[in-house]
Formats: sequence, structure tokens, C-alpha cells
Amino acid sequence: MNKASQKDDDSTWKISLVSPIILLPALEEVLYAHGGDDFPTVSDFEIADDLETRRLEAYYNQCPDSGALKSAIEYMSEIFQLPAPAFTLEKLADENWVAHSQKILKPIDAGHFYLFGSHDQENIPENRIPILMEAGQAFGTGSHETTNGCLLALSDLQETINPKIGLDLGCGSGVLAIAMAKQWNFKVIASDIDPIATETAAENVTVNNVKAIHTNDDDQGIATVTCDGFENSVLEENGPYDIIVANILAAPLKIMAPDICTNLASDGILILSGLLNVQEEDVLNAYETEGWKLLKRYPINEWHSLVLKKK
Repeated sequence: MNKASQKDDDSTWKISLVSPIILLPALEEVLYAHGGDDFPTVSDFEIADDLETRRLEAYYNQCPDSGALKSAIEYMSEIFQLPAPAFTLEKLADENWVAHSQKILKPIDAGHFYLFGSHDQENIPENRIPILMEAGQAFGTGSHETTNGCLLALSDLQETINPKIGLDLGCGSGVLAIAMAKQWNFKVIASDIDPIATETAAENVTVNNVKAIHTNDDDQGIATVTCDGFENSVLEENGPYDIIVANILAAPLKIMAPDICTNLASDGILILSGLLNVQEEDVLNAYETEGWKLLKRYPINEWHSLVLKKK
């Protein structure tokens, strides 16, 4: 299908597939990145009597390039050494399915934070820090459980640390960077390897009334950086960090352990997420080797978020 034929009046297109849980966050990123000029709404659903897989659905306002999407799914599956899930693409009857699917997704009420879409902006509790994220952005860049776990961890740390600079490594749509900036009112670097993610994060910073700054500014606010981890000297130049949040996947968390720990202050705090319960031991071993230990665990269904500090 060529790009010229992708636009199709006001139709909605739906992609469905069944994914192993371990592959789910990566495939959500793939579906999210193939939305063209409009962000899709991406959500996952449990399958009865099946603890290994989930059904993943994405709603688009224009027909995605199925060939490019197939290649991206195959590439990501190959990285995980798993068979590529087949997907179905269907055109839906005329109805605002994107808006309908957004209403199905509930806000995340976690600790001090309330993460919501514009359709829920009338229901924000008075005692929460509000973070506005449209459904496709907030929930299409990682599982609900991983975001929820990190927000709970940040909430519990509010009164116990007073950070001067933080890093959201693999920021996606910027949810956690915004949460940190709103909670502590300090400088945060939000980095991601995907330029679409950092562009979206920068937009969300402005939408949430957080000051957008440059990486070399000493001011409070959020600076977004597109880079492959600490291969970009900008991340090292801004360190050491008082707090680093890395909500990515187990494999890169292990690979990046030396760099992450080197760029943390000796009294810093590290939050790791994006890992399944069966992956926790391997991930923790990588950080214990670097001299860090588990402070607290936030298990939500199959997903774990971990808080670490120096031994």
C-alpha cells in the first residue's frame, strides 16, 4: 500500500494482534510509531485463562502502512528471538472509534499523581498532581503497570529526597519526566532513542505547563534529548544525577547498568521498570555487581518496578 492511498476520509482503522507479554511494550511502541501524523490509541487486554499473552489493539485515523508495520514487528520480534505475531487490519464502520477507545481507558491514579486524558479532565482529584496525556500517548508507550509502578515509587520518595537534577532515560511520551518536574520543581533531562518520542515529550511538557529548557540551562524545567543512552556526551555532562528513572525493557536495563550507575550520585536513587517478575533476578544481579541494592519493589500483575540505592 503506498502512502498516497493511506488517507481515507474520516475512517478509522483497527489493528489487532496477540502478543507474548514480554514483547508487549516493544510492540506498543511499534504501533504507536506508525500512526503517521496522528497518534493512535493503543491498549492491551487480558485473555481469559492465558497468563502468557495479551490482545493488543490500535485505532488509527488513517490507514497505516501494513508493509512497514509488518517489517517493524518482525524486526522487533527478532530482537527478542520470538516469532513475529500476525496482525489483522480492518476498516471500521463510520464512528469516532478513537474517541470511543480513549473513553475505555481509565486514568491512572497512583500515589500523588493523576494521569488522565482530556476526556477525563473534569474529574481530577484536588489532592493529586495532574498530568495530561492523551490516551495514545500515555498508554501506547509501555504497559499501564510499569507507568503506575514508577509513579508510586516517585510518590513515596517525595519527602525523603531533595534532588537537584534528574534523568528520565527512555522517556517515551515524557510522563515520568513531567511527574518528577512537577513534584520537585527541578531540572530534568528526558532522553529517548526515538525522535518521535522526544518530539512528543517536548509537546507534552508544554501542554502540562512545565518549562521547556535546554540541556545546558541551570534553570528548573525539562530538556528533551534524542540519543542512544549515554553514547551522547550531553547525558554525562549533566550528571551525576540525584535520581534516574529508566522505564524501558529488561535487556537494555542489564546492558546499560554500568553507564547508569556511573552517572548516578553516590547518594542517588534509581528506579527501574519495564521488567517482568521472572526477569527481576537477572536485572538486579547486573546492578548489584555495580554496587547498588534493592530498596523497594512495586509489583503490579506480572510487571515489577524497582527502587535501588548505593550499598
